[in-house]
Amino acid sequence: MRMLSIFEPGKLVMEDMPRPVLTPGHAIVEIEKCGICGSDVTAYSGKNPTMKYPIHGLGHEGVGTIVEIGENEEGFKVGDRVALEPYVPDFSCHMCKVGRFNNCADLHVCGVHKDGMMTEYFSHPIKLLYKLPDTLNFQRAALVEPLTIGLHGATRARVSKGDHVVVFGAGTIGLMAAFACLSYEATPIIVDIVEERLEFAKKELNMPYTFNSAKGDLVEFLKEVTNGKLCEAMIDCTGAQPILGEMHNYVCHGARIALVGWPHGLVTVNQTRLMQKEIDVCPSRNSCGKFPEAIKLMDEGILPIDKLITKNIKLEDTEATIKDMMENPGDYLKVIIDIK
Repeated sequence: MRMLSIFEPGKLVMEDMPRPVLTPGHAIVEIEKCGICGSDVTAYSGKNPTMKYPIHGLGHEGVGTIVEIGENEEGFKVGDRVALEPYVPDFSCHMCKVGRFNNCADLHVCGVHKDGMMTEYFSHPIKLLYKLPDTLNFQRAALVEPLTIGLHGATRARVSKGDHVVVFGAGTIGLMAAFACLSYEATPIIVDIVEERLEFAKKELNMPYTFNSAKGDLVEFLKEVTNGKLCEAMIDCTGAQPILGEMHNYVCHGARIALVGWPHGLVTVNQTRLMQKEIDVCPSRNSCGKFPEAIKLMDEGILPIDKLITKNIKLEDTEATIKDMMENPGDYLKVIIDIK
């Protein structure tokens, strides 16, 4: 079978690997599609701080069909169409025991710490498979995993009905966080410095508010939108020092902030102001228990989430596409690889 692997930054290799052998507690899934994540791009560029090289099989946004499986309590069978949750915990540490599997003390993320899903066949724990409804095609289902990241970020920020939520970053994850806010009946305010992405969010995705922070006073804009109160919640999907250093200014007293974007090095925050306003700052890692919710949202099709798909490519075109994504990031949101 074909598998697209990464041995070191800047080097993707198409390998011819044996098909995985079925083992207890696992299923063999024929991968139909796999999305390219921003973390895959940074893994290729060498800027992903969590990447462990070499990895046989990049990628963690896979969907496919079960082709081999043993007896299982979950009721899966050959032919079932599934989404694969890529965060593989040990199921035994103190975090797993309280249900926070995403924060396992010995977590292994597919395509980051262990073999990934840009491959024709993939062995995966049955506990981390989610059946797709017949009404949800693989194209839309490939967006389930990134949507779970936005949902988890919104949950960490305790977004609720009626909240105003400032969302930093109009890339895929920022937009997924904004969709999560809408699904929780909150109002997202999307902030970026790339005008094209903000225009897309406003015109194509019908986002209620967007703002280019390079062209105006963001705090004054947020006050205008919230009648002077500022936002009850914030979700940062950039990890950028200028944003994190001023995050206390964008939210009201008692607000909640979720940190989703990975920073590029150490950041400095104003702890004095965070304490004076008693703001909850909650790092957000992967997602936890959000796959059923994301699958339901994608299947309902009420939110135009599939508009984030920029293009479909073949597996052999992945490296050239990643290079172009690095050179022209404004041209891309979500790229889906057709594995079959």
